[in-house]
Amino acid sequence: MNKIARKLVLSILTVVLTVAALGTTTFAWFTLTNTSVVQPFQAQIVSDTGIEIAIGQPTVSPLDLNWVTTLTTAEITAYIEAEYLGAFKFNMVTTTDGAAFNALGIGALVPTTAGYLELPINFRSNTADRILWDSVTLSSVASNWLSDVSFTYVDDAVKAPSTAISIDASNAMRVAILGQLTAGANVVAYEKPAVAGVNIVLGTGGDLSDGVGVGLGDAGAMNYYYQKNAELPFGAAAVTTLSTITSLSSNPIIDLTPGSVVDAGQEYYGQVMIRIWLEGWDANAFNSVLTRIIQAQFQFSGTNA
Repeated sequence: MNKIARKLVLSILTVVLTVAALGTTTFAWFTLTNTSVVQPFQAQIVSDTGIEIAIGQPTVSPLDLNWVTTLTTAEITAYIEAEYLGAFKFNMVTTTDGAAFNALGIGALVPTTAGYLELPINFRSNTADRILWDSVTLSSVASNWLSDVSFTYVDDAVKAPSTAISIDASNAMRVAILGQLTAGANVVAYEKPAVAGVNIVLGTGGDLSDGVGVGLGDAGAMNYYYQKNAELPFGAAAVTTLSTITSLSSNPIIDLTPGSVVDAGQEYYGQVMIRIWLEGWDANAFNSVLTRIIQAQFQFSGTNA
């Protein structure tokens, strides 16, 4: 890394999402009443020498943003409350590109602009012209959920009704960062790595209909859905989702635009969009995850392209 590179302890966009289920106990993304409210949202972003950060939409002039070296929980919470009018709700959704989202339904995927969180993060610097995504941690305290039907869980074991199943809500969470590199548009999406008997990597999807038996759905949420409804959700045999990675290694997310002194107050400027959602096709996408606290921690650094 060039010696004028700047470490962003942008370090720590620490995100705590507290979600409270509002709906029934069927299957989260299928029952439209099964939404959840983020309450509260905690985050902190700290930048190192030479880089400033701000949260704000691209419709706002960079000169009008509140540029800081530490973006506090209060500032991020204020942004969310202002953008979502104090009524942000998580729901199970899915996407193929990190930009357009769908809710799942009986006969079709249903386009939606709700149910996922967007955080536009701005960068400016007089030295670094590229931002790297160095690491991410998604975590949630595993706690028990009591199944109400007999179904095959992700460990391939049949769970009888009232069986206590340890659920880690963060296994169903996804994070995508959308930016622009010199070579073109850039999307980096993350999901947690596979853990035998606990977490199945969805990747880009595939046929989720026949894992347990023909037409019975794959182990986990698909088979649970089948056991509850005697059918699978629309499209389960040919699922396509956004390509994800399960580990990061200083992945470039944006090349900052030079010559930005007049427009942004420093030589280099750019904005990325962070989108956070609960993936409806995930094997751990049970309603239970909508009652848990999930913490996400991101670390970025600045360098020269």
